[in-house]
Amino acid sequence: MKALFVHQGFPGQFKHLIHELRARGDEVAAISNCSEKLTSTGIKHFPYKLKRGNGQGTHPLAIETETKVIRGEAVASIANRMKKSGYSPDIIIAHPGWGESLFLADIWPEVPQLHYVEFAYRAKGTDNDFIDRFTAQQTWHEKARGYMKNANVLLNLQSMTWGISPTYFQRSTLPDWGRAKTSVIHDGIDTGWASPDSSSKLRLSNGRELNKSDELITFVNRTFEPYRGIHILLDALPKVLKARPKAEVLLVGKDTAKVSYGAHRDDGRGWLTALRDELGTSIDWTRVHTLGKVPHDQLRQIFRISSVHVYLTYPFVLSWSMLEAMSCEALIIGSSTAPVREVIRHGFNGLLVPFTDTDMLSEQLIKVLDNPQSFIPLRKRARETIIKRYNLRDCLRKQLALIDALANKAIVA
Repeated sequence: MKALFVHQGFPGQFKHLIHELRARGDEVAAISNCSEKLTSTGIKHFPYKLKRGNGQGTHPLAIETETKVIRGEAVASIANRMKKSGYSPDIIIAHPGWGESLFLADIWPEVPQLHYVEFAYRAKGTDNDFIDRFTAQQTWHEKARGYMKNANVLLNLQSMTWGISPTYFQRSTLPDWGRAKTSVIHDGIDTGWASPDSSSKLRLSNGRELNKSDELITFVNRTFEPYRGIHILLDALPKVLKARPKAEVLLVGKDTAKVSYGAHRDDGRGWLTALRDELGTSIDWTRVHTLGKVPHDQLRQIFRISSVHVYLTYPFVLSWSMLEAMSCEALIIGSSTAPVREVIRHGFNGLLVPFTDTDMLSEQLIKVLDNPQSFIPLRKRARETIIKRYNLRDCLRKQLALIDALANKAIVA
């Protein structure tokens, strides 16, 4: 079988799937905007370049749609050249988020398309209507901009043969007709790699070595934005650090003005910098260690030595990091928001607190650090949850079965 992948940052979510396809003898090709050369891996790589940017006179509400169309056109041009040279895939597997797959059905109308469907915007019960101190009342213009983000989503839902969403919550944001042709299959967690190890250690930049005997609160937030609750954690820390004089905090992420999710600050500062200034001396910052972006192996070490891992999020896309932490038997205190509740049951395999309740977060952190032994059963059940529901081998088996059914035309939407 010939599988063509389309992803701006290839391989992205398809890393493990590509390996499985190649291992069983399938031919893999990719169209992406990735500059990395992939020919040495046995993957035929067709990079695309954008021939133009947004027009100066483009209506502000149409800029994001125009950006997607520009990308879609660039990919379609590459695909058309591939077709003229005699290439025709048996299946197209795409992440449609950047518009790259918009016009592929016009190039290969008979080729089934499997899309990785992450999210539809402005659905009720999501980040769209979530209330937090950093969410302001939206103007009609801001609402319209959010509405227009769905143009690409809806067009791709229409053109795809079938879709995969990693969680039920994420699929629930789609319109009924989109949900009807979208399966819930997670990317998968390598539970053999993401596993507990009580002998793990972490060396800080100052040379100090931390291990599981240290009292460590861990937190991962790629760019420290409110969407992932950095402000909630920091607001909770003064009480926690006062009650637990040996506790320390490990923050993984990049303090930057360019955030992954949500709005940038108007003052050009990173959220962590701004919140540090706001909280001032109420926090002993010598006990808060900002580690920046870390290699994946180092992230695993952090999960393994964590006394308690805090994961907070608006009702939005669920992070791999929470599932990997659970697989390493980290004890999670998570926000009681829909994507987290899909995985964590309070008191069974983790603990939940309302997203905005910093007092409850403080209390739960202190309670866990006071008596960590009593939460060992929750840690064990956390890993059991990941093995049972998100184990990589099982997820890949389901993905491959769906791909084969689509390629053999056993599924036609």
